[in-house]
Amino acid sequence: GWDGGALMKKEECAKIGHEWIAVGSDEEEEQFEVLPHCASYIQIKLKRVTDGGDHDVCIVQVTKNGVWDDVNKTVFWLEEGDQQQQPALDSTAALYSGQLRDEGII
Repeated sequence: GWDGGALMKKEECAKIGHEWIAVGSDEEEEQFEVLPHCASYIQIKLKRVTDGGDHDVCIVQVTKNGVWDDVNKTVFWLEEGDQQQQPALDSTAALYSGQLRDEGII
């Protein structure tokens, strides 16, 4: 199922010394786990899951994006006017799934 991969990823990250940590949303009491120090974060809301043939396709709504706050060890969720606080990302500063596919890693 589409929800089974998160536990495996968390365990594999822990094996190589990259522990996930719990963070919260500004507006909700909900807590979830993230990998710290990522270039950016997006929070999504699952709308529906549909059949994609040999895989499931999740239709989501992006509800917010954020950046890592190293001082408070959490995600700083950006408001609409805060977008300038997130620097533009390039391939020398962040890994992209397209690059990983091109290199045969995934």
